[in-house]
Amino acid sequence: MDMSTAIVVGLLALLQLVTRSHSDGQVEQILAVSAADVHLPRQWISELFHQALANFTVRHVGSSTCRLQSDMYDRHLQNHTSWAVRMAESWDRYPTGILVGNQYHMGIYDECVDVRHPVIGQYCLSEIKLIPPKGTDYSFNRTEDLDDFGNKDAWKTVLGWGDYPDQVQRNSLNLGICIPASCSALDLQTALKNQLYSVFAPKEFMAVVKVDPIMCTVRGDMYPYNTAYYVTSMLFLLIVLICCGTTLYHFIRISCLKNSKETSNESFNSFCKTFSFIESSIALVKFDKYNELNALYGTKFITMIVVLLGHRLFYLIGNPMNNPKFVESMYLNGPNIILTSTNMVDPFFFISGFLMHLNISRSFQKEKSGSVLKKITLPIIHRVIRMLPAYCAMMAITAHIVPHLGDGPLWPQKIWEEAEICKNYWWTNLLFISNLVDVKYECLIVSWYVSCDVQFFVIGVIIVYVYTKNTKYGILLLGTVLGLCICVPFLVTIFSKTDGIDKMQFPYLENLRVFISLNKTYRLSYMRATPFFFGLASSFVVEKLKKNKFKCSQMTVYIGTFVVFVIGVCVQLYGAKFYTRQLPYYPLEHALYSIASHCIWTLPSVWIAICLFTSGYGPLLNLFNNRIVVTLGRLSYSVFLVNVTVMMMSQSSQRLPVYLSPKSVIDAWIYDTFKCYVMGLALYLVVEAPFAKLVKPWI
Repeated sequence: MDMSTAIVVGLLALLQLVTRSHSDGQVEQILAVSAADVHLPRQWISELFHQALANFTVRHVGSSTCRLQSDMYDRHLQNHTSWAVRMAESWDRYPTGILVGNQYHMGIYDECVDVRHPVIGQYCLSEIKLIPPKGTDYSFNRTEDLDDFGNKDAWKTVLGWGDYPDQVQRNSLNLGICIPASCSALDLQTALKNQLYSVFAPKEFMAVVKVDPIMCTVRGDMYPYNTAYYVTSMLFLLIVLICCGTTLYHFIRISCLKNSKETSNESFNSFCKTFSFIESSIALVKFDKYNELNALYGTKFITMIVVLLGHRLFYLIGNPMNNPKFVESMYLNGPNIILTSTNMVDPFFFISGFLMHLNISRSFQKEKSGSVLKKITLPIIHRVIRMLPAYCAMMAITAHIVPHLGDGPLWPQKIWEEAEICKNYWWTNLLFISNLVDVKYECLIVSWYVSCDVQFFVIGVIIVYVYTKNTKYGILLLGTVLGLCICVPFLVTIFSKTDGIDKMQFPYLENLRVFISLNKTYRLSYMRATPFFFGLASSFVVEKLKKNKFKCSQMTVYIGTFVVFVIGVCVQLYGAKFYTRQLPYYPLEHALYSIASHCIWTLPSVWIAICLFTSGYGPLLNLFNNRIVVTLGRLSYSVFLVNVTVMMMSQSSQRLPVYLSPKSVIDAWIYDTFKCYVMGLALYLVVEAPFAKLVKPWI
């Protein structure tokens, strides 16, 4: 018997032995696994990448200039010429940390783009995805232990990675590459695809390459300067100069005149006070400890701090990061309060609804004559005019100035997109309908809140007017609106089969403009109206209780507040259940939670408002009623407008992935919170306060 016959006989005997000891299904499984193992390379992914990229440059593709400069780069690299070596060593050829989710291998951006002669260095961030061979199945179920990959081959861990929205993809990576500026993104994509194909194709799996042209950058400001940029810059420069000039004049008068109120030019004095930083600052820090509305400013400040933490965390997660396990463990183990915090702006809506009645009901009661239409439209016009200057300023700054204020590998993709959207769709913000258009066309991500607030205000003015004229009809109208606020989210969730909570997971945090939930539920006014109109209803209730001199004991106030907060937190934490993988979808459960999620902070707010304005909180009130907190609370609108732009600029200029840990998140939060309040203060002093005083005599 020859050798080949003996091998065949031995294999048949082995197959017979396996068949006797296993069921037919088990045999097929063993054979399938063995077949899959045949396709697995003996080298690890990083070694294959190094094999493909060790001597990589853009060759045999592109324009003649690209080819000439690539050949020049090759020759000078062999001779160890400084500029060529700098280009070569500025990017990684051996990816590391793939199994732990390190997607971004960005190299040294500035070393690449600092090359200016004889070749201009161009940095491109490419996207590479590994596709397993056809007919193979490497899928596996992850356990809650993020370090437990079992005894499976590391290749299977990567190739079998599923589309888990709560985990970073292990079969995808972004690689920064330095090439001559004469070569295009398509040239790099073609050359990289050919090079990787030559190494990966013999292993019977693919490396799909994509290089977006906007991800290729050189040193310097690449965003085009146009007339709008110069006009916007000159306009803001003029306003700043006016403010500085009037402030200087105001300071001289205070310093030199015995009586600063005496002046021979009263009109100029009025103009001075309008734009003077001193006058605006005095109004900002003005504090009356007996004003019962101070606590609302304090609540605004606390809410804003929490919102800034959420926004900062979202931008950290949605950009290049190291140690993604920190976030992945958050999805599995919490803290759940972060996973469910998409309703944290609800207290703003509640306060807005509560204050609306206090601000406009008196004007309705005083004005005995005039058309109904005029009475209703005047408060709306007043509110819109108060909001527009700072709002328009941020749109103009985002569209025309911010793109020129930084650079980096991510800057064009993140910042330029925002600028172009604001250039094309600013009118949706001016009409306060930005929450009704597709999120892909929303100028300023936070503009949905402003649009919702104005839409609620219009309906609220009608309710307050009816209430002041006929209490019964006003209560009936408000009750109808509250009923709709509860029923509509329930019905929308039932019929559209959406989730009861807006889940913020990796694919959406990387690009909020593809977040489907933002279009279907999150930004829509009829899904977010509950807090505002409960705030309006609370204002009616407080008014009646104060007239009746109703009071609760301090013990009742404190115990009641504790109970409603505990209930609210428990309901809030329940929402983390919807992040569970493969959780059966129960429409009724999701529909009920879509209602509850916007009552979590609304109902405690109702209780607190009633207790605050009828009974008080004693010494505890000092935490919310002091000069510092009230002053910062007055800046809430300006800070809310600038915060996303500030954080986007911080994150878009990063050169390397950020290491995520509790400490790094808190550090970034504190740093950007400080920047947001500084920029918010600047927006308030230069735009919001002066223009509010300017239009006050006409509204």
